Amino acid sequence: EVKQGEEFEKKIAPPTLLLYVDAGKE
Repeated sequence: EVKQGEEFEKKIAPPTLLLYVDAGKE
């Protein structure tokens, strides 16, 4: 289950970072 959680974080992390960067630019 730990591996599955890590993969889930990797999948959700990139979009979250992109949204954070976009919000910072504006």
